[in-house]
Amino acid sequence: MKLNHINLYSHDTEADRAMLEQYFGLRTLVVRGNKMAVLQDKDGLVLIVNHFENKLEGFDYPGQFDILHIGFIQESREDVDTLYQRLSADGWEVQAPCNAHGAWSFYFRAKGGYFIEVTTLTPIRPEEAYQEDPQ
Repeated sequence: MKLNHINLYSHDTEADRAMLEQYFGLRTLVVRGNKMAVLQDKDGLVLIVNHFENKLEGFDYPGQFDILHIGFIQESREDVDTLYQRLSADGWEVQAPCNAHGAWSFYFRAKGGYFIEVTTLTPIRPEEAYQEDPQ
């Protein structure tokens, strides 16, 4: 099985679409006014940002669903730092990179309200590795 898409609620789909193209290399497949943008990465994952306020009724989202985030893995600490510098230079409010869970990473808030994490691969310590229950 392969994860094929992620759908995030966004307060500003156009700004998020532009940011995802500019900094993360996604390409836009569909734009439906200011209500939805469908993007895709080079591996085929589809990322949808939507602003369907009328769809929020009837769903049991947490009160602060802006804490949701997506992550972009970078190959090296230098790649994380380079992207941090680009975003900072372009006026984004970006948290300074730091060590977190064994990875070099930073977060920033997209215009749509959710967070984006930029990080190196987080190493899994042997004691943390999931072991399937033998039963």
